Amino acid sequence: MNWNRLAASLAFATGLIGLAAPAFAGYDEGRAAYLAHDYATALKEFSSAAATGNARAENYLGIMFERGLGVPRDYERALNWYRKAAAQGFAPAETSVGYFYSEGLGTARDYAQAMKWYRKAAGQNFAQAQNNIGAMYENGYGVPVDPAQAAAWYRKAADQGSAWGQTNLGFLYARGKGVAQDDATAVSLYRKAAAQNYPMALNNLGFMTAEGRGVPQDDAAAATLYRKAADLNYPLAQFNLAKMYEDGKGVPQDDAQAMAWLTKAADNGYKPAMRYLAQVYTRGLLGQSVSPDMASRWEEKAR
Repeated sequence: MNWNRLAASLAFATGLIGLAAPAFAGYDEGRAAYLAHDYATALKEFSSAAATGNARAENYLGIMFERGLGVPRDYERALNWYRKAAAQGFAPAETSVGYFYSEGLGTARDYAQAMKWYRKAAGQNFAQAQNNIGAMYENGYGVPVDPAQAAAWYRKAADQGSAWGQTNLGFLYARGKGVAQDDATAVSLYRKAAAQNYPMALNNLGFMTAEGRGVPQDDAAAATLYRKAADLNYPLAQFNLAKMYEDGKGVPQDDAQAMAWLTKAADNGYKPAMRYLAQVYTRGLLGQSVSPDMASRWEEKAR
């Protein structure tokens, strides 16, 4: 994942939302239990429905094994269930099979297979698959890097209201990759995704606001956007908010708040935050005492 300050996302999340479906015994009960977090009942009902070949139930079983919901996390079993649903042409499952190949989950990484399955789902106009094809072209995963193709696929997803597609297309406009550089269009796309509470869009819109790109420069508004994304546990926004508190930009200067958000970002795996914490403990910043042990601990984590 690219955690740059103005970040682009691959947004390879698996398909959690199925297509409209008629009622099915077992499936409907399973979905109701799943939404109520009663995973034992959901597993029982989805298994019953899957035994009759219900693709949506098979897809949900894939989700449960992928995420370890009511069962031990098992990527191979998750992939097996996704394959069953995908074999019936169920676009969210096809996208998930592609994702597993792209990430090497439960199988060897194979970008050609990933693209094959994404294209199957994209052929059904499934926005998430369209977005993921865009990511493949943007990053050169199994195909030559082609920003123009990336933009075209992100646009297909964005036009369907996909927050992933909107954010990724906005990033290309902000950078002038595959499209003419246009901060106003980037901001417009970020706003659409931010209205869906998508944390990366909130963070990126905060960055544009802090820099005065496509919008009037406003540190207070930027800090508010960073906080919204940070509260959604987005580590880059947590890091950015920490810096705002450290510098007293848009918020009162507050070393304790800066330290708290910096630590959250580091705990969420953001390596620049880990490296900065090492500096904090090396130099005694943000009200902390010098601690070689803590500095070494964060340096080690950042490797």
